[in-house]
Amino acid sequence: MGDHLWWNLSRSTAIVALVLLVLSLVWGVLLSTRALREVDRPAWLLSLHTWLSGTAIVMTVIHASALMLDQWVAFSPVDLLVPGVATWRGATRTAEIGTAIGVVSAYVLLTIQATSLLRHRMSRRAWSLVHRLSFPLVFAVLIHAGWTGTDTSNRAYQATAVVLAMMTVVATVIRLIIPSRTRRTGV
Repeated sequence: MGDHLWWNLSRSTAIVALVLLVLSLVWGVLLSTRALREVDRPAWLLSLHTWLSGTAIVMTVIHASALMLDQWVAFSPVDLLVPGVATWRGATRTAEIGTAIGVVSAYVLLTIQATSLLRHRMSRRAWSLVHRLSFPLVFAVLIHAGWTGTDTSNRAYQATAVVLAMMTVVATVIRLIIPSRTRRTGV
């Protein structure tokens, strides 16, 4: 494990970040639609949604940092900050595009989080427009994981990825079908 510490840390934190991101999306949909209004508690849902997304960012930062510390891929800060720059031994074009999607996804994730922190200084409409990027963000991260992930041949990983993708699709459909509580109440 010593020789591959950073590689294993990068892989594991990427998977954890993906799980947290999908769960954050699901919790956000439950919060915004009040789909479970008989049993939900908005304050609890918001706190959990905030924790899930914040922890996903921490895991993403660790994922990227471990990629820089790993000797095999040895990404530079430029590789991780500029989409389309990163390449490594044996990389396919699909993997390089997947990595670029990962870089863009990190920027979108940070933008969504920043606007959430500044929510009270923004119009509700502007915040909502940025926050809706969460849906394509999660799909992009799923593509990033599928195209660049080295665990894609692992059955447990495949099952997890399928469940996460299905949760994302269901959350998206629910969000499209059930209007937000603010649109329903006119607030």
